[in-house]
Amino acid sequence: MILSLQTNTFGWYGGIPTYNRLICRALNEMKTSAKSRVLIAMDEREKAASQDSLYSNLFIEAFNGDRIQFVKRVLRIAAKRQTDVILASHINYAPLCSLVKFMRPQARVGIVIYGWEVWRSLPLLQKRALRHANFIISISEYTKQRAIEVQGIEGQRVFVLPNALEWKETHPTRIPGNCSFPPGVKLLSVGRLDAAEQQKGFDTVIRALPKIANQVPDIQYIVIGDGTDLERHKQLAKKLGVSERVHFLGFVDDDLLRQAYAACDLFVMPSAQEGFGFVYLEAMQYGKAVVAANSGGAPEVVTDGETGWLVEYGNTEQLSQALIRLCLDSELRAKLGDAGYHRLQKSFTFPKFCQTFSDILKRELSAIEIYKSRRKMIGNTQAV
Repeated sequence: MILSLQTNTFGWYGGIPTYNRLICRALNEMKTSAKSRVLIAMDEREKAASQDSLYSNLFIEAFNGDRIQFVKRVLRIAAKRQTDVILASHINYAPLCSLVKFMRPQARVGIVIYGWEVWRSLPLLQKRALRHANFIISISEYTKQRAIEVQGIEGQRVFVLPNALEWKETHPTRIPGNCSFPPGVKLLSVGRLDAAEQQKGFDTVIRALPKIANQVPDIQYIVIGDGTDLERHKQLAKKLGVSERVHFLGFVDDDLLRQAYAACDLFVMPSAQEGFGFVYLEAMQYGKAVVAANSGGAPEVVTDGETGWLVEYGNTEQLSQALIRLCLDSELRAKLGDAGYHRLQKSFTFPKFCQTFSDILKRELSAIEIYKSRRKMIGNTQAV
C-alpha cells in the first residue's frame, strides 16, 4: 500500500495544493494491487468525500485541521496495514514518516520538497528525517541543488518532478475573455500577498507603474490573491499615485481566474521565492508572454527571450523597460506567448508528470522486493 500524507489539497489555491492534486491523480492512475491511501490534514471531510467518484482507486480521508487525529490515524494504519511507501507532501510531516519507518522497516519513505522551506536551515528532526529518507521528490532542479547544498542530502536520492497543468489543454485562441475587466493594456499577477513572503515581486511591479504609465497611458495592473501584506501594497500604490491603475481582486473562483488569464495582455511575477512557479504554467496555457525574475526555479519554466523575459529581482528599472517594450509590441507578446504554449504542451503535461511519478514509485517498490529477498536469505541462512 502507498500512503500519501498531505497538508491541504481540495478546494485550496496555490502551488502545494495543486501539486497534491496531481499526486492524487497520478496515484489513481497507477492502479496498484492495493488501493493507495491519502490522508489530508487540513481539508474539510465533506470536501474530500466529494472527490470519491473522481478517485475510485484511492481511499481519501480528511481531518478538518485536527492534527492529533491525523497523526493517530497515520500510526493506526501503519500498525495494522502493510505500508510499502509513505510519501510526505511537506517537510513538516517528515518526522512522522520516520516513525512509520521504525514501525515498518521495509517501508520506503519519500518527501516532497518545493522551495524556500528547504533553502534554509531546518529544525533538527526535520533535517534528520530528510537525510534518512529513501527518496526525495523536488519540483525543480534549483530546489534540488539548494537542498543538497543546505541540507547535506545525497543527490542520487533526489528526483526532479516538475509541476504540470491541471486544466484541460485547450488552445488559447479558443478561450474567451471577459469584458468586465478594466479597458487598456492589462498586466496580471497571481499569488499570495503574505507578510512572510514579501519577495513575490508585486511591490516591484507597482513601483514600476509610474514610469510605464508615461509611455503606456492605459496601463492597468490586476492582482489576484490575498494575505496579510495586502494593505502594504495598497498603501504603496496610493503613495505612488497609481492606485486607480492597480486592481486587487483578492481570492477568486476558478471561472474568474480563467477569465483573468484570458483577458490579460501580459503575465508578470518577478518573484525571488518560486521553487517552480505554477502560475507561469497557467499563463502559458493561455498563450501569454511571461515576465519573471531570474531567480529560484522560474528560469526552468520561463525561457528567457523565447517564452518570456527574465529580469533581475527587485530591479525596478529593468522591469519597467521590459514591460514597456512588451506592452507596446503586441506581435512580440504573441510570439512569446505562442512559444510558451508549445513549451507547456511539450514539457509540463499531466501524462508526463504521471509517467515520471510512476517510474519513481516503481523503483521504490522494487527496492522493497529486494529488501524482502535479503531478509528471506538471512532467515534461511540462520535456519541452516
